[in-house]
Amino acid sequence: MKPAHIVVGAIVGGALLAAAALVLRSWLPPSAGMPQPSAIDIGFAQSMALHHQQAIGMAQMLLDGRPTSLARLAQSIAYTQLLELGQMRGWLELWQQPLLPDKPGMDWMLLADAPLDPALTQYLLDCRNAPAGMVGLATEAELAELRRLEGQARDALFLRLMRAHHEGGLPMAMFAAQHARVPAVRALANRVVIEQSHELRLIASMLAALEAPRAD
Repeated sequence: MKPAHIVVGAIVGGALLAAAALVLRSWLPPSAGMPQPSAIDIGFAQSMALHHQQAIGMAQMLLDGRPTSLARLAQSIAYTQLLELGQMRGWLELWQQPLLPDKPGMDWMLLADAPLDPALTQYLLDCRNAPAGMVGLATEAELAELRRLEGQARDALFLRLMRAHHEGGLPMAMFAAQHARVPAVRALANRVVIEQSHELRLIASMLAALEAPRAD
């Protein structure tokens, strides 16, 4: 049986997603003159939605009632990314597109007018070689370890996993902020870049504090 707080978190999360999608529908009806999405808009919304799902799940794991020094960070990540996930799913419904990518990988990033720079080319190769088709996603073994650990060891693993997760998502957000056609998609992608860059600095500081040797 799942703990009650996880069930409640899932219910609240579902409600937030539904509310965000409904609000988006009211703001952006199909006749509102919204630009037709490009393959980049669609690919980003699908891939980042998938990416957000795992981050939300990891944050909720940390909020399972056991002691943690990272509750505020986990709550912030879960709340922010739930709202963004609802927004992206709302777009995909408006565009009548699948909510998730139909195949692993990030090949939609190949569809920009300009050729990719070497760093993005390497990023795409890394995504193709990643088990889930995306860089930075935690493995099932890592998630199981996060569930098993307690206390400071669990907090440190959460920070390392979330650091890798953010670092894996930033390149696609930066790409979409520059190359997406729909202004709202570019705005959300830019917001993700700002938020996650800030969180990466915070994670680095928290991880350094956790891993610093303690004076006897």
